[in-house]
Formats: sequence, C-alpha cells, structure tokens
Amino acid sequence: MPAISEGSTLPETPPQPTTARRRERSASRRTQVRQSDSIAARAEKLAQQSWVEGAEPELPVRETPPDNVVFHLGPTNSGKTYESLQALARTGSGVYAAPLRQLAHEAYAKLSAQLPEGTVGLSTGEEEIDPNAPIVCCTVEKAPDRGEMLVLDEAHWVTDPDRGHHWARLLLTGEYREMHLISAAEAYLVLKPLVSDAKSVEVVNHKRLSRLDVLHAPVRADAVRPQTLVVAFSRKAVYAAASELDQHRPGKVGVLYGALPPATRREVIERFTTGELDVLVTTDVIGHGINVPATTVLFAETTKFDGQEMRPLRTWEAAQIAGRAGRYGLTGHGAVGILIGVAGLKPLAALVGAGAAVARGDEMSDLPKRAPRLRPELEDLGAFEPVDLPEALTRWMAWARAATRDQAMTADDVTTLVMRVHALLPLLRGPLGAAGDLNTVWRLVNLAIDYNPPRRTRWLTLAKAALQHAVGIPVPPETLLPDVPRGGSVEEYEQAAAAARDAQTLLRQFPGVGGLSSDDAAWVEEECAEMITELLPDAIALGRSGKCTTCGRAIAPWFTTCRPCSAPAGRGGAGERDRRPAGGSRTAGRAAGRALGGRQGGPRGRSRRG
Repeated sequence: MPAISEGSTLPETPPQPTTARRRERSASRRTQVRQSDSIAARAEKLAQQSWVEGAEPELPVRETPPDNVVFHLGPTNSGKTYESLQALARTGSGVYAAPLRQLAHEAYAKLSAQLPEGTVGLSTGEEEIDPNAPIVCCTVEKAPDRGEMLVLDEAHWVTDPDRGHHWARLLLTGEYREMHLISAAEAYLVLKPLVSDAKSVEVVNHKRLSRLDVLHAPVRADAVRPQTLVVAFSRKAVYAAASELDQHRPGKVGVLYGALPPATRREVIERFTTGELDVLVTTDVIGHGINVPATTVLFAETTKFDGQEMRPLRTWEAAQIAGRAGRYGLTGHGAVGILIGVAGLKPLAALVGAGAAVARGDEMSDLPKRAPRLRPELEDLGAFEPVDLPEALTRWMAWARAATRDQAMTADDVTTLVMRVHALLPLLRGPLGAAGDLNTVWRLVNLAIDYNPPRRTRWLTLAKAALQHAVGIPVPPETLLPDVPRGGSVEEYEQAAAAARDAQTLLRQFPGVGGLSSDDAAWVEEECAEMITELLPDAIALGRSGKCTTCGRAIAPWFTTCRPCSAPAGRGGAGERDRRPAGGSRTAGRAAGRALGGRQGGPRGRSRRG
C-alpha cells in the first residue's frame, strides 16, 4: 500500500445509503419484479387465448342422435340386465358393453346359448372371439362408436375418476339407433343430460325380484353355510378369512380378488357355481354385477382403502355387494350379515343393514354426486410435436374446466398424462427420437398400464422398448415378458401374470417388440393362472389367518408377528416365544410364508418358455 505523504488529504469516502434509502430501493426492485410477473402472466393468458382460438377444441357431440333411449333403473337382482339382453337378442345387432371382462363373458355365454352360432362375438382387449359378429359383448373401452343398439351395463361408472371418460365419450358421441342404459336409480340425473338429444326417452323402474333379509346375529366361522359369499377388502384379509373358514370346511373354500388372473377368477367362479366350493371369500369385485348362486353374503369387514384413505363403505357400495345374495333364478331368498372371529377384522352391522335397505330398493343410496368425466383426444390439443403435449394438455384442462362449468360433466385431471410425457421426452433427445412422432407418443402415454408406484417404472420400460424396436435396436424378450416362475408362490405367479398382461397391452398396439406377440404374453399369463389355480387350496389352508407366524397368537392379518415376538431380545420377546402353543411352530410359519409369497421360502427358480 503506498504511503501517504505528510500534508496530503485522504479521498472522501462516498456517503453510505441510509436505511430509508435501502428500503426504498428494495421496494422499487419488488415493484419491478411484480410488474414483470404481471406482464408475463398477461402474455401467457393471451397465448392461451390464441391457442384455444387456433385449436378450437369442442365438447364432443354426435351427428346422428338416437331414436330412443331406455333407462333401466333399480336395485341389484331386479332383472335390468336380463331385459336389456333380451331386447338386444330380439334386435339381432348391437353391442353389450360393461366395465369388467367377467361381465362381458357372462353376457357372451348367455347370448351364445340363445342365438345361432356366429351371431355373438366377444372383445375385451385380452380376448377376441368373432369380433365382427352382429352382436358383440365387450368392455366399454372396446365398444365401437356406432351400431344398431347399445346396452351399457353399470352405467354409473361414467363418474369413475379413472375410467369414466370412456363412458362419457361413448354416451356423448356414440351413434346408435337405440340405447339401453342400466344403472341404479340414483344415477339417472347424472346420465340423462348425456343423451338429451335423443328423440324419445323411456324410463323402466325395476323392483328386486327376491327377498333380502338381514341376519340379526353375527355369524362365526363354524356356522357358515354353503352358498355363502364372505367379503373382505384386501388380499391379506381375504386369505385370513379364508384360512379361518377352511378349518371348518377343508378344501371347500375359494378366494376371489383383483390380483388373480382373469382365467383363475373364471375357474373359481365356476367351481362355486357348480357347488364344488361351499364358500367364496371375495373382495368387492363381486359387487360389479357378477352373478353367482349365493344365498348369503357375510361382511368380514366394512372398511376399505380407496386409493387415498381407509374409510367405511358407502351404502351404495355395501348395497352392490349385499345384493349378490338371493339371485332370482339361481337361489331362493337371500340374507346378509356379518362374520366375526377373524383377528383384526371388525365389521359394523349397522352399515351392512343400511346397505341391505338400499339393495332392496327401500332407501336411496349415497352414490357420490360426481359429474361424468371428459378427456381429450389428440386432435383436441392442437399439438404439433411431442414436446408440445405437456403445455397443450395443461391448457386443454384449463379450457375444459371453463367450458364445462355450466355443463353436466367435468374436465378430467390429465396430470398423469403430463407426467408420462415428461418421462418420455428425455428418451426422445437421442436415437429414439426418430421413432417418437406425435401419434406414437400419444399412444404410449395412453397405454392402459398402471402408472402408480411401484409399477411406474414398468410402463416406462415397456414404452422405451417400443421406441427401441421402432428404430431397430434389439430388445431382449425378457425386458417385456418374464419367464414363468418355477416353484414360486401364489404371489409370485400373480406378479408374473400381471407383467404378462402389461406386455399384452403393449404388444397389441406395438406387435413384434422383442420378437414377441400378444399370444406369447397370453401364454405366460395362462401358465401362471394354471399354477395359481393349483396352489390356491394349499395357500388357503396354510394362510396366516391372522396368527403370529412365530407363536400362533391371534393378530391382524396384515401383520406377520405379534408385538412380543417382534420385540428385540431382552425386552420380553424371549419369554413369549418360550410359551409358543402347539401348532404355532416356526416350521408352520415358514410354510405359510412360502404359500402366500413370504420371504422365508428361499431363492426362486425360473423356467424358460417353451
């Protein structure tokens, strides 16, 4: 630092800003930021208005309205579906559409037995039998957009958050001369605006055809009679109840739940229908119109996880299930009650009674007052490249919410579609971009494959494989399709079957990926289904049944060990293990784990497909 000579003066230090001036400058900067944000917001709004005017999305409409719409309204077991199918048979041409493959199969079987060969076809996505026949029984997603007559079963699904948009578009745009809509009476006000252009509307009110009584006393496992459905709402709860019941009716108890492959479900239903099984323990999948000869329905629990929270059943849900008891033409009168004695499951008799009143038609249900769902088609979005899709979908949703404000519908939440596009876009920046045209990306993001964790990576793996195949990059078959497990548990076979169904979904739209066809994936699913059918009796018999796998103490079915047995050494656990009762050995616990898919079974083998 240079020295300062004597007599020289120091340079003046610039004055420091006062606190007031600093505050003034800070306020000025904040004002500038706000003004900048406001200008950007106005520009975005103008851009959205310009996009809407350029894309000109419109609410879906049909060019030719139906001549006649018939509403079949009433509780379960009131003949709604039967009368509609008879009308379809008399017409000789049309479509029966339902939410479940099992319902499509039932309608196909009934109509095929009544009409000449080749008159009736089946189309469920997984299965195609004479899909060009004059009458086709199908799932709603596979329903054609025009025909002579449409019979739409379980029409209240139009409000379903996940699949309701398929119902809404079919009702709004389907060009059928006549429509028969089957639903509970509560859904009439939701459905009527969707067919308001019909030339005539007829309402047929149906009454339940058989009596439905409520059992005043709870039923224990040793008192359950043949032709009984027992209802629980999770896989573990189903096996716990089935194991308890199997002790009193060995080999005569079956299980039915969503993770089972369709072929296994049909096999189980057939065994119950023919009397080979006395009792069927099932989830609420039984409540969606599946007809079995059950005289009694017993609820082992009355709470369920709906994807967001554990909650009590609504009365309309309880009614859908309770109404399976006492099917007209299959059994006599029906009864509904609760099953007690399964550890951890506590059904409420009052809720079951309220559901029975709705099932009889004595009370109105609490069917959620949700509006039908509207989801965009690609042509509604005004997108030119895949990179446009996230913004186009977001803007469509903003437009649709405003456009449907005074309509009898609501815009679907397309957030999942946006997330899928964002997951694909990084892949398109490299060599795969040559295959990632707008139509291909749109088909991939709309594949009917679960996108909820932990299966989210499964969809992305399959989508990437389709893009790789399109640009000539070899795809190992095992990327799409797992081998059939060898010596696996029921759960392992269920997981392999689910992976095979996902592969079928992809291969039906993108055949040849990995050198495979949808028939290859169907073969794996069928093999898994056969093994599951073979293993189910042992899985039921060895189920944990709400018992600690170490000491045998009764616990809730979603736990494997009781609190004392799971306590660290030195905190009381050893004393409890020393008091292990007969029949509650470690060996039995390990056997149960292997049957149901526990981790005690050691490494699993794999077999190559033939």
